[in-house]
Amino acid sequence: MATYSRISARRGNYVVLDMSFMRGGVLTDPYAIVKVDIYKTQIAPHNLVATFVMPDPCDPLYPAPLSWVTTDVPAGDCGTEAQPGVPIPGKYELLWLVPCDAVAPDVYFDVWTYFPSNPCDCIDSTECGTVCPDLSSDAFASAMLTTCGRFWVYPDNWYANDGLTTIRLGFEPLDQKFQYPERRPLEIGIMPLPLYDYDFNLVAPILPYLQGTISIWTQNGELLANQLPLEIGLRQGSYRTNPYVLRYMLDTACFIKGTYNYRVTVTLPDGTTRTSKDFVFTVS
Repeated sequence: MATYSRISARRGNYVVLDMSFMRGGVLTDPYAIVKVDIYKTQIAPHNLVATFVMPDPCDPLYPAPLSWVTTDVPAGDCGTEAQPGVPIPGKYELLWLVPCDAVAPDVYFDVWTYFPSNPCDCIDSTECGTVCPDLSSDAFASAMLTTCGRFWVYPDNWYANDGLTTIRLGFEPLDQKFQYPERRPLEIGIMPLPLYDYDFNLVAPILPYLQGTISIWTQNGELLANQLPLEIGLRQGSYRTNPYVLRYMLDTACFIKGTYNYRVTVTLPDGTTRTSKDFVFTVS
């Protein structure tokens, strides 16, 4: 079974439901994540399809079935050893096996319920006399917060094409000016062509599954990045025919101030590729 992201989950396969918790703009672990509820179509009791309950934060199994997102810390200049798989504070993910009979295509919602801090710090309750208070107590209900994510489930991973129609795609650069230093996504819109007269049933199902890469070079032709992977994301606003974007996390600290060229390439399910013209972004 394959593993997919939020934008393109498939029935009978795993989807990674990631969530980041921040306090004051800094990634921070909440005191306790209580549960994650998954709904289809809309958040309503009759649309609940799965619930994952986490153990108490004092339990050594916490936060299972969640897991922390990890990163590899390289060796330091002062002789510190490299540390693989170091958890990133505040970043969690839930690996959910989408049922084979799940309703698809459809939008799903994952609702995370959590305590941002120890409720005993601000609530006087008899439950607070223990080392690990009973978080299921009604006395703590007002201290809980919820946050909602969304993801899309599609029927399967098959693609069929009779070969009569050539899929055409256009690319629209959405970001051109960056400041130093900042770290934010460079986004390129994807447009099926002709924009308002394309074969929706042929093209729309494949857009969330496009595999994209980006290459970046200087104005003098010096290659800085060669075919680095891109993510598929959603464009902000109401876009019905072209809602998807290709996204690359651009860290301007890795560039000197100036103008750079870049080009993106996407691979379609039939193995053919589409490449954009050369675009430009500046770091100032």
